[in-house]
Amino acid sequence: IDFIKERARGKIIYYGHDLHFLRIQREYEISKDTKLLEESKKWLEQETYLMKQADMSYYPSVIEENAIHEIDPKIPVKAITAYVFEQFEKIAFDMKDRQGLLFVGGFGHGPNLDAVLWFLDKIYPEVYKRTKAPFYIVGSKAPEEITNIKTEGVIVKGFVSEEELQMLYKQCRIAVVPLRYGAGVKGKVVEALYYGIPIVTTSVGAEGINGIEEFTVVKDNANELIEEICAIYDNEKSLKDMSVSNQEYVKKHFSVDAVWNIVKEEFE
Repeated sequence: IDFIKERARGKIIYYGHDLHFLRIQREYEISKDTKLLEESKKWLEQETYLMKQADMSYYPSVIEENAIHEIDPKIPVKAITAYVFEQFEKIAFDMKDRQGLLFVGGFGHGPNLDAVLWFLDKIYPEVYKRTKAPFYIVGSKAPEEITNIKTEGVIVKGFVSEEELQMLYKQCRIAVVPLRYGAGVKGKVVEALYYGIPIVTTSVGAEGINGIEEFTVVKDNANELIEEICAIYDNEKSLKDMSVSNQEYVKKHFSVDAVWNIVKEEFE
């Protein structure tokens, strides 16, 4: 960024998908690995340096904007939508054509592996016992602890094509996002909203998407997640209502016009 500032005359806009220092700090709070604290401090220095050199920094939600201003209120930062859709398909949710729970997330990203292992250990066995719902696990770079899972009901898909992923979104009843740590708006949550599939997640998964808790199950306790999943899995009205709300929310907040209204000040 120093090189660019010396040689460029235009505005410099820095986009950070999430705050690395915050995500690593949250991982430390679960693992208590002191090496993570040092890593978090290094990222904090790097990220704040970049933001102070830029004319404007963009982040996907007010969560990051507020966290940055707690560090330094003078840093120019703006919350924008990270995901933009040009077209919207009207999805009619029919429960009888759908079965199962769906997790989507690459396993090269630590929070995804932690989420799936926690879900399999603390939540899914009881959910399967009550609902017999299969659990589809989608994501590239799945390690052996995922690919070797023998738990009844679990179907490990690993990496899939975009076409197969779209089919899974339309064939499953609920998308589960049981993240225990992370930072920023989660792409898998926005994608599930777009495809109109009801979502069950944690406060980390819902982070940065204002108002999502009004039409999405957001719980952090394993027992509460079990009860909520079992309560809605065969409840057609609840599932349909959630699907409709998902699609309406995406149209309102993740369209091209919605994003342009936020960023046009920097570009016009």
